[in-house]
Amino acid sequence: MVTTLTPRLFKFLFLAVKRTDSTDIPHRIEATAPNEHIARLLLSRDYILAFAGRIPLGANHA
Repeated sequence: MVTTLTPRLFKFLFLAVKRTDSTDIPHRIEATAPNEHIARLLLSRDYILAFAGRIPLGANHA
């Protein structure tokens, strides 16, 4: 069995509103990261986020 050293990545989907625009309507935004915490860190400076989903990347289907 082979051990992988790279972390598994996911595409995290969020419903987002820009922090600087009070008239902004919610829209979908995505971030690629190994976990939700990292994904939120990437986006939370500019957006108010609501979690919408997680999609695995690079999955092998038999």
